Amino acid sequence: MYRLAAAPRTEVNPRALRRQGFIPGVVYGRGVHRLIQVEQRELEQLLAQITRSSRITLTVDGEEWETFIKEIQYHPLTDQVIHIDFYLPPADQEIELEVPVLLRGDPQGRRFGGVLRRLRTEILVKGLPAKIPERIELDVSGLGLEEAIRVGEIALEGVKVLTPPEFPIAVVKVPRREVVQEVAAEAPAEGEEAPAEGEAEAEPEKEQ
Repeated sequence: MYRLAAAPRTEVNPRALRRQGFIPGVVYGRGVHRLIQVEQRELEQLLAQITRSSRITLTVDGEEWETFIKEIQYHPLTDQVIHIDFYLPPADQEIELEVPVLLRGDPQGRRFGGVLRRLRTEILVKGLPAKIPERIELDVSGLGLEEAIRVGEIALEGVKVLTPPEFPIAVVKVPRREVVQEVAAEAPAEGEEAPAEGEAEAEPEKEQ
C-alpha cells in the first residue's frame, strides 16, 4: 500500500505554491471535496513507483482516505506535474479503471526470427476498489510465430474485465523484410513466365 501526506491548501496562487516546492491538488468523492497541497519531491517519488490503478492512502489533517489518482496535469514544456486530482471512491461501490498490462518472458517465436509486438498496454476492468489490481502480469514465453495472447485469457478474482475478450494484447510477428525475401525467392526469374494457375509444368518429350 502506498501512502502520501497532504495538507490543506494555504496558497491561492498555484504558481506561488509551486515555487514553494508544493503541488496543488484536490481530493474528492462521496462527501469529500478538499483543496490540498503535496510536497513535490514526495509526489515525484510516489509517481515513480505506482500505476494509475494503484491505491494510495492519502492523509490530510489526521484523516486517511483510500484514493486513486484521477488526473495529472503536466507542464507542456518541462513535463513537471503542476496539478493532481485524487478520487475517493465508495468502498462498497464498483468502479471502472484502466489497469496496466506487463509482459513477462521471452517468446519461443523469437528464436525463429519473430518479433514481439505489444498491441495493448492497458485493459478496462470493473470491481470494488479493494479488488482492483495494481497491474496485470502476463507470461508470453509460450508464444510461437504468429501466435497472440488475448484479453480473454486474463482471469481476475472478483473483478470483471470489460475490454472485449477477442482483443489481442501481444503477438509474435515475422518481420516484414523476411516475408518479402521469401516471396521474392519464390517469384519467377526475369524473362520467365510463371505457369498459369492450375496448369502443371509440361514434361519433356521422351525420345522415340
